[in-house]
Amino acid sequence: MTRTRSLPVGVLLLLVMLMSLLVAPATTPTADAAGNYDEDHILVGWDRSLPQEARTDVHRQEGGEVANRLDFIDVDVVEVPENQDPNEWVARYQRHPQVAFAELNYYAEQTSVPSDILFEDQWGFHNTAQSVTGSFVKGVTDWDIDAPEAWDAAFGAGSFPSTGGTKVAIVDTGIDRAHVELFNKVQDCAQAILLIGVITEGSCTDDNLHGTHVAGTVAANTGNNGVGVAGTAPDAQLSICKALNGAGFGTFADVAACIDWSVTSGAKIISMSLGSEKGSSTLERAVKEADAAGLLVIAAAGNGYDSTLNYPAAYPEVMSVASFNQAGVISDFSTCNSDVEIAAPGEDVWSTFPENTYGVISGTSMATPHVAGAAALVMSELGLDAQQTRSKLKNTGTSGLSTGGRKECSSYPALNLAAAVGGGGGTTTPSTDPGGIAGTVSDARTKAGIGGALVDCGSAGSATTSSTGSYSITDVAPGSYTCTASAAGYRKKSQTVSVESGLITTADFALRKA
Repeated sequence: MTRTRSLPVGVLLLLVMLMSLLVAPATTPTADAAGNYDEDHILVGWDRSLPQEARTDVHRQEGGEVANRLDFIDVDVVEVPENQDPNEWVARYQRHPQVAFAELNYYAEQTSVPSDILFEDQWGFHNTAQSVTGSFVKGVTDWDIDAPEAWDAAFGAGSFPSTGGTKVAIVDTGIDRAHVELFNKVQDCAQAILLIGVITEGSCTDDNLHGTHVAGTVAANTGNNGVGVAGTAPDAQLSICKALNGAGFGTFADVAACIDWSVTSGAKIISMSLGSEKGSSTLERAVKEADAAGLLVIAAAGNGYDSTLNYPAAYPEVMSVASFNQAGVISDFSTCNSDVEIAAPGEDVWSTFPENTYGVISGTSMATPHVAGAAALVMSELGLDAQQTRSKLKNTGTSGLSTGGRKECSSYPALNLAAAVGGGGGTTTPSTDPGGIAGTVSDARTKAGIGGALVDCGSAGSATTSSTGSYSITDVAPGSYTCTASAAGYRKKSQTVSVESGLITTADFALRKA
């Protein structure tokens, strides 16, 4: 939904509730649902000791035209002739022993208190269980990153420098450089949105909104000016590389090119709120190059509602970030797996939107820039390198996050910026506020509600449906339950229901005649 209202400072407040990383692209290439690819190009990687003459000979044998060379990782972007299947071209190149790998060019997709007027909504920085505009989650005090304590320790009470900090590269949909919160923050600007990894310097306009939102969370430069939002590291500088188009999609070739550009820009951190369930040797090589160059690479774990690995987050060189909400519970959309290293605020996150507006988005895309900004502040204040910073953030994280009953999730350390920079920071305990289960029981064929049906959720309790088929079970402890619905003349049906602290979980049942 979208809501607008006037702000005292005369800027427009735009509310956009998004539970996914991205919208669908305007035109999507034909491919499987797990990962769409560029039908016009494939990626061919070479052994790094292979001379150029040998590579040229392979291209000559196959009739392949090189659209671009990613020399920094020894990968060629090869053009696929019109109306030919790129999968067949991948197979053709794979048969050559000189070729290290050939793969499809998959798409990645878009996870002292200031006086800023929206700071009250930035629960991830300072959580007092306040009501957050646009959110339906009941917050729990101190489930946050303790930003005010960290800023006091880093800058001194009431001081919020806007320059002099660590340079963070953001690979995303670009940025609105003219935004009042981001003005003069961008030191380097480029884009790679031609599908083949060609970098164009000087242009990085955000025609989506995702990149501008991420940038504000990292480094909004107005920490105490009475306007808008605050950034995690208000003194951080930005290198922006637009690898995703207006629909939020970009190829692995473009993302890899932006990673390389980020290294050459002098950035110390790369933040990527993007990913794909498809792995890529091209992307892996680019990540390894950045890691070898001493950069800390941070990426979103994904919004898969499951444990499926998301790339580049799943590569060992990358710090993978999950999301938690203001109740101290891992977000239901957040991907969880053993590769996740840390969790950060990612649900109902307020930040900058293009054209001097502000909005709220949910996703691991939103959690990632919290960690990137925290890393920037730690590097600046403590003088740590990439791996030292990575360890510091993990080792100083707050324990006790609730998994919300999800078996695939662990209680990951929750980002605590104050503890990381040596500014103290509060401690928290897992939330135990009761929630509830509610829903309907209906006839699977007629869709009519079934009165008098029994919904039994074990230790969570049970309830009998009303004449309309609705039911409600209250005072349920957070956790996972098996609920079974039964009614005379119908087959029983069961499902697993996860209850979060302070929330009502909907569980509907459609029963078939016995």
